[in-house]
Amino acid sequence: MDYTLTTVKQRRAPTWFGWVLIATLFLGIFLSLFLNLYSFLAPERAPNKGVMVIEGWIHDFALDEAVMIYRSGNYSKIVCTGIPIETGSYLIKFKSYPEMTALRLKKMGVPKEEIITAIASETKKDRTYASAVALREAIIAYNIEGTDIHLISVGPHGRRSRMLFRKALGTDYTIGVTCLEPSNFDASNWMICSPGVRSVISECIAYTYTKLFFHP
Repeated sequence: MDYTLTTVKQRRAPTWFGWVLIATLFLGIFLSLFLNLYSFLAPERAPNKGVMVIEGWIHDFALDEAVMIYRSGNYSKIVCTGIPIETGSYLIKFKSYPEMTALRLKKMGVPKEEIITAIASETKKDRTYASAVALREAIIAYNIEGTDIHLISVGPHGRRSRMLFRKALGTDYTIGVTCLEPSNFDASNWMICSPGVRSVISECIAYTYTKLFFHP
């Protein structure tokens, strides 16, 4: 009777050429995913109707574009969302990003009666979700009808914002998103500048965390 503890088996292994092909394939997949990361995080799905929702922290040039979109679409209201301002609020007459953006919109000629502010509770985490909850409360408080929401964001923040707004508003609402150009880097060449790399990589990590682990 044979009591040996090991055996010898034949197996196939890639040749050096096979390893080169495998490495090239994985490198190609990685580069494709990496180069398309920004477009994934900053989707474009604009309904151009319903209620326009602007994240109150967006920069002035992005707000200019948002107003042009608002005027060319079929919108009933424009809602400014966001959190209280943490630095310098005692030097200015507004205390939150929604109030600041509402004032900017008025200066740009948007009628006062079409603007609503939805100010989130002060929080140190999940601020985008808190802004989405404030929007939900504003919809109820102002008796806003319709289920089309057009979210205006900037750069690679858009996909995560839309996901969190969906979690807050529920399945009854259709949420489209427009991701406007960031002010500190060229979106088409984000991978060759420090602000672009930091913004895209950090948003990728935040999106993955939100997708897998965030449960309101």
